[in-house]
Amino acid sequence: MKKLLLLCLCTVTILTTKAQDKIFRKNGQTVKAKIIEIGTSDIKYKMFGEPESPVYVLEKDRIVKVQYEDGRIEKFTTDIKDPEQYIGQLGKAIKVDFFGPLLGYTQVTFEKSTGVGKSYELSLGIIGAGKNQRIEYYNNNLQVTRRNQFGLFGAAGYKFNKLPDFLFGRSRFTHIMQGAYAKPVLYVGNYSENRLIDKGTNQLVTDRRNVTFGALQVELGKQWVFGDKFLLDFYWGLGYGFDNKKGDYYNNGFYEDNGSAYNYANARLGTSPGISTTFGLKVGWLIK
Repeated sequence: MKKLLLLCLCTVTILTTKAQDKIFRKNGQTVKAKIIEIGTSDIKYKMFGEPESPVYVLEKDRIVKVQYEDGRIEKFTTDIKDPEQYIGQLGKAIKVDFFGPLLGYTQVTFEKSTGVGKSYELSLGIIGAGKNQRIEYYNNNLQVTRRNQFGLFGAAGYKFNKLPDFLFGRSRFTHIMQGAYAKPVLYVGNYSENRLIDKGTNQLVTDRRNVTFGALQVELGKQWVFGDKFLLDFYWGLGYGFDNKKGDYYNNGFYEDNGSAYNYANARLGTSPGISTTFGLKVGWLIK
């Protein structure tokens, strides 16, 4: 009789042991559980042997694998290049240059994802939709006038992203439009603005000029996405630019070409054609 009871106890113990699920976490812990549900991003379970236990939730990106009660094993690996990881995420955005209005222009950018780690951007800028730049000069005393700049520029670029597998240490925040990137970009634009010249009267006067410019650059940046709603995009670019702009009067009453030129969308260093550079911070909203 004792042997029969012992045999029954062993049988129950073996069956009970096999009936448990095991969750193997990345931190090395093994959780004995009864899995209730496996979702797209997390697993819901109760502690094994505790039917009245609360339901726990564990994100998949913290799990190496799960061993079910029947011995079947399911592994959880996060491949950030797998398009299925981003199903349901918004893949378009409207962005505005944050500092542009302070520098005399407004730039609006549309970005659309074309796949994991790839997207294109189209920008339109209105020169003059922002702070009216000051020109200070002396005609016997200090005088101030305004540039009254006005014009348009456009830009088109293609982004190649290096997608991160984390944001603030948690990989489930990975977004298809997030990450460090390199972007070849072409700028073209035209605008008019006031400048100062000396017409031989030893008095500076305001003269209107028209400027056409362009640049081919490579911009390096990083974009963060928050909650599939908002984003921040910080970038810096370097390339080759050209324009027909001459420098302002700046030396002892004579108009001279000082080499460099500020064209709102970017700046050219040295004489044209020459090195072109730009930097900025864009804020944006994701859209359907």
